[in-house]
Amino acid sequence: MSEDSSRIRFVTPRGRLFALGAVCLAAAVLGVFVVLLNGDNVLALIAGTAAIGIFGVGGGVSIINQLRHSTILRADADGIRVAKIGRAPWADIDRIGTTPQGELGVRFRRTDALLAGGASGTDAESLRATRRTSGGYDLTFAERELGTTPAEAARKLRARQP
Repeated sequence: MSEDSSRIRFVTPRGRLFALGAVCLAAAVLGVFVVLLNGDNVLALIAGTAAIGIFGVGGGVSIINQLRHSTILRADADGIRVAKIGRAPWADIDRIGTTPQGELGVRFRRTDALLAGGASGTDAESLRATRRTSGGYDLTFAERELGTTPAEAARKLRARQP
C-alpha cells in the first residue's frame, strides 16, 4: 500500500529481481577481470566484452525497466489501473473476489474504458476467454504477482470501491 491512504498499489515482489541483478553484476565484474587480465588473448577479450555488454549493460537496463514497471494494479477514488492494459472507472467494475484457482479476480460490467488504451495482446475476446476459465472473472492476478494473498488484495480493493 502506498503512503497515500486513498490509493492502493499492488507491486510485484522484487526479491527474485534483486537476485538476478546480483548475478548480472557478478557476471559483468567477471567480464571486466577477463578483459583486464587477458589483454593479448583475442578470444578472452571477446568473451569478456560480451559478458560486460550482455550482463552489465543489457541486464542493468532490463532490471531497471522491470523495477520501474513493477506496480501491476493501482486503485484510487476514480477506479483501478491495470499495468499495460488501462484504467477502468469503478462504475465499470462488477465484482472483485478470488477465483476457484485462488487468484484475485476482477469482473467488468463494461470493458470499453479499460481497453481504450489499445494495449497489445488484450482485447474483449481474451477477457471473455479468461472469464470462461476463471469462475466468471475477466482479469486474474496470482499471489506471486500481487505481493499479498489474493483474498487480502480483494478485501482491500472492495474496501476502496465506492
